[in-house]
Amino acid sequence: MREELPFPEKVLQTLHNLCATAADLARRGEEVARILQRDQGEIEGILDKYKSEGFAESFVDNEGKKRYYLNARGIIKVCSLFT
Repeated sequence: MREELPFPEKVLQTLHNLCATAADLARRGEEVARILQRDQGEIEGILDKYKSEGFAESFVDNEGKKRYYLNARGIIKVCSLFT
C-alpha cells in the first residue's frame, strides 16, 4: 500500500491537479491554502522553496497577489510521485 505523501509534495500535487502548469493558469497561494485547509503563509513558504529549487514559478498579478505555477521540472517531479 502506498504511503501518504509528505505535505510539501501534496502542495505540488495540488497545483498539478488545479492545472497550474503555465503562467496563464497560475493560482494564488490563498486558493491552494483554502483547498488544503492550511495557512496561506505556510503554503506560500513551501511554494517559494520549490521556486528556489527550480520546480515552480511565481509572479504578482494585476491585483498585487502572488500566483504560482509548475514549470516543466515541477510537472516531472509531480508525475514521478505516482511511480
